[in-house]
Amino acid sequence: MRSFEKRFVGFVVLAALGFSLISCKGDTTPNREMSSPPSQPSTGTGEPPKSGEEPKKTVAAKVNGVPIPVDDLVKEMNTIAPQYIQPGQKKDPQTDEKVRKEALDRLIYRELAVQEAKRQGMKAPKRAVAEELKKIKADMKTEDAFRQKLAKTGITEEELKGRIERNILVEMITEKEVFGKVTLKPGEAGNTFAVTLAVQKREDEWVDELKKAARIEIPPGPPAKGIRRTD
Repeated sequence: MRSFEKRFVGFVVLAALGFSLISCKGDTTPNREMSSPPSQPSTGTGEPPKSGEEPKKTVAAKVNGVPIPVDDLVKEMNTIAPQYIQPGQKKDPQTDEKVRKEALDRLIYRELAVQEAKRQGMKAPKRAVAEELKKIKADMKTEDAFRQKLAKTGITEEELKGRIERNILVEMITEKEVFGKVTLKPGEAGNTFAVTLAVQKREDEWVDELKKAARIEIPPGPPAKGIRRTD
C-alpha cells in the first residue's frame, strides 16, 4: 500500500483531457490493491468486445449497477503509467497488470465516493464548478484551443462539467468522512507523521466500509488495451 503522501497529491485528475484540478486537500483516490483481484474488463456479457466496438460501451466493472467504461479505465491507466514506466523503459505484462489494477481500483473508489456523497444529499456548488471550468479554459489559453481539445478527446463541455462535479463531490465527501473523522491521540496534532498515519487509517476504514456495503461486479474478459507512453 502506498503512503498517504503519494495518494493525496493533487486533486482528482481529469484524465480524459489531460488536465489536473489542484486543491489543498489533494487526490482523494487511494492507490490500493482491490480486496479481491479484479478480472479483466469485458462488455459485461462475458464475451470479448467485438472488433471496432466503442470502448465507452464496454464495461470494465459495475458499482451498484453503475457501469465503469473500459474507455475510462484506459485513460486512467495512461495517467498512472508514468509512475511505473520511465522514458525509454520497455513495458512488460506484469507492469501493465499492476497499472490496470491500480487504475480500476481508483475508478471504483471514485464511483463509491460519488454515490455516497449523493446518498448524503451533497451537491457540487455551481459556482465551484464554473470556477474550475474557467481555470481549465485559462490553461488552454484560447477558447479555440479548448474546443479543439474537447473534440480530440470526444467529450462535450457539459460532460466535462459533469466530471468536475464528480471530482468536487469526491473532495466534499472525503473532507467529511476521512479528514473530519480522524482520531488523534493527545500531542499528535503537531506530529506530521502521526497525522499522516491517522488519516491513512481512517481512509482505509472508510473505503472498506464502502466496499462491504457495495455490489461490485467485475466481468471476465480480455485485458484493457490502449496504455501508451505520455513522455
